Amino acid sequence: MKGTRRRNKSATGVSRRAVMVTEWRRLGAASIGTDELVRIQQAISQAFGEHVVESPASIARELALEGAELRHPEIIECDARWREAQIATQAKRLSSLEILWSDKPLRFRQAESLLKKLEKLRRRLERVGDEGGLKEIKILAIDVRQAAVNRAKDKTIDEALRDEQSEIAKWLTIWLQTPNLFADWIELRRRSPDFRKKFLTKTSS
Repeated sequence: MKGTRRRNKSATGVSRRAVMVTEWRRLGAASIGTDELVRIQQAISQAFGEHVVESPASIARELALEGAELRHPEIIECDARWREAQIATQAKRLSSLEILWSDKPLRFRQAESLLKKLEKLRRRLERVGDEGGLKEIKILAIDVRQAAVNRAKDKTIDEALRDEQSEIAKWLTIWLQTPNLFADWIELRRRSPDFRKKFLTKTSS
């Protein structure tokens, strides 16, 4: 199948290290600096997908084992710029999920909105094969679920809010287990007699 989906080692029969070494030799550069590192990163991206790229420092270490001379000042600067770009990308990715960093408990409407955003982000990351991003949002969802579980057990808060937190924890559990089915599940859940009896008159903002 054509496209930009990630190709792994088993699909290509080539390791990322082999791509690094092959591209370095193709460039014919005795030493390694910014230009060479960028070209090698591009080669890895083309072979395995744009989200499977080694850091400049790790590429330099691998090639040093092959006998490459390292232009250390350039490598340090290139690696620092790359990591800053990665941090900026991560911040942009998660900017729509700012509710996660609130100390206040999620309410139903907020939880539903959050899960829609998470699912949209999950599908986008899955399409491009960003396994690191997928792991990241899963960890975030687990943390939010645990916070809801903890609040559901907190006897110092209102019983109605504890029930709501328990329900939201259940939503997050279902999304984590079967994200593709969550949209259908939540519709059925909200129409169920149990949900209607417990929460119909407890509308949350």
